[in-house]
Amino acid sequence: MAACLSREEMEPVLTGSKFNQFLGIRLEEIKDRSITIRLPYNELFYTSADGYIHGGILATMIDIAGYFAIFSLLNQPVPTVDLKIDYLRPGRAGDLLATATVVKLGRTVSIADIVVTDLSGKQIAIGRGLFSSKQE
Repeated sequence: MAACLSREEMEPVLTGSKFNQFLGIRLEEIKDRSITIRLPYNELFYTSADGYIHGGILATMIDIAGYFAIFSLLNQPVPTVDLKIDYLRPGRAGDLLATATVVKLGRTVSIADIVVTDLSGKQIAIGRGLFSSKQE
C-alpha cells in the first residue's frame, strides 16, 4: 500500500493552485486514506436571492477533496474521470468541510467517497469520484 503524504508535503500542493487560492481552500486534516479540506465562507459563492451556497461550489469541493485524498497516496496527478453528487440540503452561510475517503486505490482508476458538512456536522452533500490513477 502507498504511504500517505504528510501534512507538510500535502499542504503546499493543495494550496499552490491558483484556483484553490481563489476559493480559499485549506487543509484541515490528513490521515491514512482520507483528507478533510475547509472552504471558508465567501459571499461570492452564495446565491443572492436565498443565501444558499451554489451547487457548483459544492461539486468543486467534492472534486478537490476526492482528488487530493487519492493524490496523497499516489503522489501523482489523478484526473477526474467521473463524479456523482447527491445534494442533501441547502448549505447556509458559513465555512464548509469536505472529507474524502479512498474506497479503492487501483492501478488504472481509484475511487473516493466524499461528504460535505457544515461546521455543526450536518451533511450538505455527498459524492463519489472516479479518478485516473494510471501512470503515464
